[in-house]
Amino acid sequence: MTRARGQVTTLQATLGGCSLLIAAAVVIAALGQLVERDEQLPELGAPAQEGQDDICPAALGPAMGEPVAVTADELIECPATFDGVIVSYRGEAVRAILRRGPRSWVHLNDDPYALQLGPLYDHRTTVGGNSGIPVSVPTPVADTIAYVGGPRHQGDVLQVTGVFHRADPRDGGGPTIQADAARITRTGRRVDRSVDTARLLTATVIALAALGAAVLAHTRSPRR
Repeated sequence: MTRARGQVTTLQATLGGCSLLIAAAVVIAALGQLVERDEQLPELGAPAQEGQDDICPAALGPAMGEPVAVTADELIECPATFDGVIVSYRGEAVRAILRRGPRSWVHLNDDPYALQLGPLYDHRTTVGGNSGIPVSVPTPVADTIAYVGGPRHQGDVLQVTGVFHRADPRDGGGPTIQADAARITRTGRRVDRSVDTARLLTATVIALAALGAAVLAHTRSPRR
């Protein structure tokens, strides 16, 4: 029996299927190279263990003499504990600075992106969400802030000391710190990520391979 012109044999179909599987494996391996990172990132603290006691301590009260070092998570999760207490807080200036006469509002973040890793655009390593709190600082201090954090900028880091308010009417009833003392401890920077030649070459090879496979499939398709 003769084979019709353009008809695909069982052997050709088998070989074609194997070729597609091999090509898919190569593409998957190449994609893995695209997301592989060589950057040495700082070690982050271990996550909280299950069953850890997360009950907020009793209210400290405004009579505390020394500032209490706090994090944004502690203030947000246990607002009654620190309400009216003089606290010490460190965070990266993000978003925008809102000047209101002698005082200005700045949002400070103290998550790993803010204090350890830098903007996600710089390292592409996700370690959770953002955490921070609005802080009111003297406007002369706000005027010295050179960078606020964003996708392409690492913001200045401020150390502030002031009274925490769990429901501050000056900020629409939200939790804030009214800082009497504030200073910049680390100047921010612009993030300029250089082009990764290896990743660019890998992406080009994948695109050319996909284009070649499409052309080959089109030329081998039976015509009537």
